[in-house]
Amino acid sequence: MKRTGFIKRLMIFALSAVLTLGMLTGCKDKQVYTQEEASSTAVVKIGEYTIYLDEMIVYAIQDFYLQGGDSATFDEVSDAYRKLTILSTLRENKIIYDVSQNNGLELTEEDKEFVTQSIANFKTKIGQGLLNKYGISDELLERLFYEQACVTKFENDMKNDLGKTIQDDLTKEYADTKFMTFYYMTFPTVEVVDGQPATDANGNYISISEADKAKVKADAEEAVQRISNGEDYITVAQEYGIASYCQETNGYSGAYSEEMNAVIEGLKDGDVSKPLESTLGYNVVVMINSDDENLKESYIYSVASEGVESEFEKLRQMWLGTIEIDAEGDKIGTTWDDFDLKGLLVNMEEAGLVE
Repeated sequence: MKRTGFIKRLMIFALSAVLTLGMLTGCKDKQVYTQEEASSTAVVKIGEYTIYLDEMIVYAIQDFYLQGGDSATFDEVSDAYRKLTILSTLRENKIIYDVSQNNGLELTEEDKEFVTQSIANFKTKIGQGLLNKYGISDELLERLFYEQACVTKFENDMKNDLGKTIQDDLTKEYADTKFMTFYYMTFPTVEVVDGQPATDANGNYISISEADKAKVKADAEEAVQRISNGEDYITVAQEYGIASYCQETNGYSGAYSEEMNAVIEGLKDGDVSKPLESTLGYNVVVMINSDDENLKESYIYSVASEGVESEFEKLRQMWLGTIEIDAEGDKIGTTWDDFDLKGLLVNMEEAGLVE
């Protein structure tokens, strides 16, 4: 009897040890959080802001929902990389939100309605069950979506302001510049192999004979006369076998050589230039539109768009520098490093939220 009692006590002790060990090791793979746990577990400091686990989890859910993932191939490298990118995204958003508030940005009633609808859509797509499982409260979602909307509005407003300024400057710069659409024809005076100018061992173009060159010049002059008489320039190019060396192109006065600029600036709609000799042959310009305002607007818009991206990135880097970041030192404990990100991915896969 005494031996039996000892064995029972030993078994109870062993079971207790297993349960205790499971509780300790289960912290890293914890998959259920109360709202109190998730909202009170500090993860990282960003300037004066303390970020808690529930906020990090929402950003993780958004990251997986937008970027996708595959739990079957999710390894330690994937875990570390995704945690880094999620934390970086949150840091950047929080800093730019801070800048937006310091600049007095406020959401309009329409913006707020959009935030409300975005939250409703998010909850519908993600499902209340998953949100409850990770302790995500409605109050948190309202705050995060509000902050993210402020960031988006602030960035868009800045881009719009930059775009208007750059576009206005370009409009003034090109006010007296004519943008043109023309058909550029080339009658080759060099040998052509597989559609490309042939070169010798020294890389120099191989010219055709003088007799052949004279014939090409005569063809170019004849083509000019035919087009001037009303024949279709594309048909003419085909008949002379040079269609593959011709193209409709866009440009503006001042963008070419001095000689070429003089040629195109002197042409009106429907005019044809005399053959202009170049390294590769005799060139003929058929003017389609000598003052294309739509082309000018498109060009200015394109250049302005590139300028906006460049100038905006400079602004963005300036904003991000307003709060000093210590990538590792700002972390609070190892909560985020230990978080079971793969477990979240599995849960989202099972809910059909990622592919």
